[in-house]
Amino acid sequence: MLYWISLVVIGMSLCNVISSGMEQYLYRNSMNLTLYYEELIFRKMTRVSYHELEKEETRTLLGNIWNGFRNEYMIRNSVTSFSALLGAILATGLYGYFVVRIHWSLFLIISISIIMNFLFLKKSRERQGVIHQEIGQPMATVAYVKRHSMERTDGKDIRIYQMQEWFIQKYDNAIKKISDLYGKIHRYYFIRQLGELGIQGITEFLAYGYMTIELTRNSITISEFVFSVGVIRTFSNHFSGLIGRIQEQNGIQAFLTNIRKMLSYSEEDEMMEDTLPMDTEKGMEIEFKNVSFRYENAKEDVLKNINLTIHAGEKLAMIGLNGAGKTTMVKLICGFYEPTSGEIWVNGRPKKCYTQKEYIAKVSALFQDSFFFPLSLYENLTSYSEERDQDECFKTALTYSGFAPVYEECKEKGKTMLVREVNENATDFSGGEKQKLLFARALYKQSKLLILDEPTATLDPIAENELYLSFGKAAGNNTVIFISHRLSSTRFCDRIILLEGAQISEEGTHEQLMSQKGRYAELFETQSKYYRESGLNSELSNDMQKNQEEGCIYE
Repeated sequence: MLYWISLVVIGMSLCNVISSGMEQYLYRNSMNLTLYYEELIFRKMTRVSYHELEKEETRTLLGNIWNGFRNEYMIRNSVTSFSALLGAILATGLYGYFVVRIHWSLFLIISISIIMNFLFLKKSRERQGVIHQEIGQPMATVAYVKRHSMERTDGKDIRIYQMQEWFIQKYDNAIKKISDLYGKIHRYYFIRQLGELGIQGITEFLAYGYMTIELTRNSITISEFVFSVGVIRTFSNHFSGLIGRIQEQNGIQAFLTNIRKMLSYSEEDEMMEDTLPMDTEKGMEIEFKNVSFRYENAKEDVLKNINLTIHAGEKLAMIGLNGAGKTTMVKLICGFYEPTSGEIWVNGRPKKCYTQKEYIAKVSALFQDSFFFPLSLYENLTSYSEERDQDECFKTALTYSGFAPVYEECKEKGKTMLVREVNENATDFSGGEKQKLLFARALYKQSKLLILDEPTATLDPIAENELYLSFGKAAGNNTVIFISHRLSSTRFCDRIILLEGAQISEEGTHEQLMSQKGRYAELFETQSKYYRESGLNSELSNDMQKNQEEGCIYE
């Protein structure tokens, strides 16, 4: 028996040395380890399919992972927990053996006490978890108020509509609710601690009472009494520590499981085999073959039995009321979504014949909610960290986007930093200037397919006209898809399709659709009451045709 006790003691010592060594190492390097795992997750997030990223399950998983990263000890404990747990098991077993040697009833009393404490703690934490869920809403309110009260763009509305007191009241109410909920949590902590102290007091009274009786009966000596009391207390501490380690291990394992699950997600093109090279010398033709799409957990299709061919070099306008499915069609064309049924073909072949990486390299899109990176102007447009000498495509993209005059006024030119929230000396362009800059980024890519999803929503009609004129010359004979609510802006397109009721209800040129006197004509006439043209679209249409004949920035 002495041999086994020696082995256990040596094992405990090794576990303590390993655990202490790891803690000392991770004290200096835990941040690097955390950043390493954060980078792995970040890389995976940028490489999984957009459809996967949009799923509620994925968003919840990512939220749990980032919450774990916010705990600075989570990664450190995930490394040291195993040796610490093993040491706790050995110590509990060793001192438990000594307690049994004193009397088996003491071991039983202490074990029951600790298990009761564990169950009491578990019940208390479950109740606290319910309260924590209630805290979510007022915390979100506080975050919303704080964020918008400090935003420069929101500051104008707050002052114009005298909403200062409303913001303060909402903030105070939310803070009070949070304080009340945390008060409940602290009361549960207090009650739990009282319960633990009560159980611990009863346990120690029974254990030490038994030892005292044995001492008074002269069954044990004073030295044996002191030794036994120390063993009982040490066993109790190690057993409690073991329960705590197991609980900690559950949290760590859940965190690591979330990381492993996220890292196991398939990346775009990872599962594709037997792909073909994409030949876009003659442009890009997109064909929808009986395509339907339904969002996850939705009851109805957003798009139903869509049959549409977008010819190479065609200028197609896609219009419809909000919720008609325009943006969903754009995401299908971009390859962000896969059809629920049906197929999308590109240049006479199923789109799945091409890798997403190769396909998306041929596509440029300008979305309503596009954003800039906190980098230089040149990096934002080109994705190159250093400016290239004689970058004619960069200059041409600025010219056709209408941003060139603004660019010439920038002192740092291409080195001008963007996003003031990150870069203190960044330049803050106006809404229209930002839109032109985003347009330049789309042009610089020199894609065969360009998609403009409400690109002129922040521009006035004159600026919109100038942008479309420049765009017509820049796009040349490449395929272009417009999405717009301003029907007058799409008159120059080769073809217009109207989405309604998850299907294409009408299609044709502006003149054809107007002569049909259908839904398109009704919408156009309704808009015309509030927005009368002054010959802009006629001029635009003529210039578009002229610009296509003259050429474009693409080769």
